[in-house]
Amino acid sequence: MTSFLFQIAQDSLSSKNVKTDLKIETVIVGVRYTCVLLSNGSCGVAYTLVENEGMKESHHKYLTEKYLHRKDIIELIEYCDSEFSIFRSIGIATLNAFSQANLKVESEEDIGITDILPEKASNVGMIGDIQPITRILVQKGYKVHILDKYPSSGKNPNIVNVNNISDLKNSTHLIVSGSAFVFNNFDYVRDLLSTVPGEKVLLGPTAQILPKIAFKHGFTYIGSSKIIDPSSTIRVIMEAGGYRAFKEFTKKYSFRAD
Repeated sequence: MTSFLFQIAQDSLSSKNVKTDLKIETVIVGVRYTCVLLSNGSCGVAYTLVENEGMKESHHKYLTEKYLHRKDIIELIEYCDSEFSIFRSIGIATLNAFSQANLKVESEEDIGITDILPEKASNVGMIGDIQPITRILVQKGYKVHILDKYPSSGKNPNIVNVNNISDLKNSTHLIVSGSAFVFNNFDYVRDLLSTVPGEKVLLGPTAQILPKIAFKHGFTYIGSSKIIDPSSTIRVIMEAGGYRAFKEFTKKYSFRAD
């Protein structure tokens, strides 16, 4: 079966009226984020994942690649299907840049997470701890089950750390961080999207895929950021900065499925 991420990539490329003749301008693989800038100024970011297992082989293979900016955009997007995490990061950042080039954001919509999840659900599943969202939910009385590579060490009774995606199968609602794209177990998210009965929310600066593609695959809401100052964002990423450092160079947007 085609991987979930690669299926999203292929569906994005085959969408009607998308521009596929865009050129790669710059590829940056930073410590925290990977960034791809296109010739039309569109910029996509992805979480940079360096896995311990197979890291040496992955890094060695990466060193044989050169002049990524000279590659075709479709070739880089196909890195989404790579077995190596560093290539997947490049593929996702390219896919996000492509999506941003084909996305029209007419206005910023400020919708709070509790507006998306109106009732105080006892079992909100979250893949990737989006801490500002987590804080809001627990303060409002929601119970959140979180799968994260670096689990919280706090003792809040409304936060439950889980070890596997399968532990979220009984969630009432699901929140997925865009950083989840790069992990090799992202395929399991496909199954959750078909079984979770409530809202399925895709959030974060790296959740820049086309909303219609997100909705096609089961998400009901997407919230991300459009990079409006690529040069400043690239500088921050080159200096190992995270989203908090380049947030001011972005504009938030959101879409809800019809």
